[in-house]
Amino acid sequence: MAHLDHVVGERRRFTVLYVDLDDFKLVNDTLGHSAGDDLLRHVAAAMRTLVGPEDLLARQGGDEFVLIAMDPPDADRLAERLLSAITQPVSLRGLTVRVGASIGVACCPNDGSDASALIENADAAMYDAKGSGRNQIRRGRPLHTRDRDRDRAALELTATLPQAVAHDELVLPWQPLVDVADLSIVGLEALVRWNHPERGLLYPGAFIPFAERTGMITAIDAWVASAVTRQRHAWHTQGLDPYVGFNLAPQYARHPDALESLLVRLSHGGLGLDHITVELTESEALREDRRLLEFAHGLHKAGITVSLDDFGRAYSSLNRLREVPARWIKLDRAFLEGVPENDVATEVLTAIIDLLRALRYDFIIEGVEREPQRQLLSRLGVRVAQGFLLGRPVPADDLHDRLRQSPVCHRTPSPETTDDQTDRPDHAHQAVPALAS
Repeated sequence: MAHLDHVVGERRRFTVLYVDLDDFKLVNDTLGHSAGDDLLRHVAAAMRTLVGPEDLLARQGGDEFVLIAMDPPDADRLAERLLSAITQPVSLRGLTVRVGASIGVACCPNDGSDASALIENADAAMYDAKGSGRNQIRRGRPLHTRDRDRDRAALELTATLPQAVAHDELVLPWQPLVDVADLSIVGLEALVRWNHPERGLLYPGAFIPFAERTGMITAIDAWVASAVTRQRHAWHTQGLDPYVGFNLAPQYARHPDALESLLVRLSHGGLGLDHITVELTESEALREDRRLLEFAHGLHKAGITVSLDDFGRAYSSLNRLREVPARWIKLDRAFLEGVPENDVATEVLTAIIDLLRALRYDFIIEGVEREPQRQLLSRLGVRVAQGFLLGRPVPADDLHDRLRQSPVCHRTPSPETTDDQTDRPDHAHQAVPALAS
């Protein structure tokens, strides 16, 4: 801090980069603290290769580092080089390990005029990067009064998160997965909202990042699993048995008792598990993460379908894709941007669809919001999609009539009545309807 105050007093231009390693705790828990220390030394050495003679690199504590770069010609380019250096694979205890990093960037004088403001701004930007999916870079912004008010509101929201579960303030709307051709429902995705007593209905982006930082995401995901089971029983009494899916955060999946706890919740009341899909975010599921991979295989063994959500938003390693026992691939809504008007965007979407068909994966297209998009998907032979055009998230009671009109959502007389899946790869054998063409 004293060094920063000195250079600020000299009115020099510099950049503060706040670095936090992603999944460092996983290395410590899996390989031990000694291996974690080796990783920290490796990262520090990699970062030092980018430090100039006047720059200052310091470990802030734990797995956090701060780099003060004097007069960098391009702060964004420096952050990108830093991220690239940190994410290079390293051998630890006979294993090849690759960690990511969340980096916040604050520049003097634009993002702060004193040392405290610059550190605070860079730190806040780093948390923005971590909340945006990790392995990201975010630029800071001047901490005006409105930003401080926003941060104060965020702190207050974080403090009240435990009451969301304890006081039963969470609600579970359902968004249909729809047959592109006849618009019938072939499945439902459970989404979570917070009916805050003072702020009204809050969407996931307003509270899930705070839940992940504080560890409350585990309790929220447990609530969602129980709520899904309760709703399945309600539909069962009406003669309905729709295929349902919900998302689980990686923090939940990495807990030692996660699989056993989840199976108990989903099996409550004796309903089978073959009509359930658990969605794992593609960017997390394809990391070198032993616990998450074991969790996915445990779901598959129990008869639950595994789906990769937001496919294409991150790096989408096809080499690692085959290691995850996923049946469904949900293409991120970004693939529909500019479609069908933009020829290049349409060609990219077509190529991705052809690739998934060649790999014999079932897939769902997310983000269908316009009729020309639906018509294109129909021409491409896509069967199932999701989006506001096809059905917005609504309470379960609002779906009753559409479920009655969708034969696939009715309870079947025999659990052995499933579609022929003999031509699918081993990891895709699940008692669920074929969703891809």
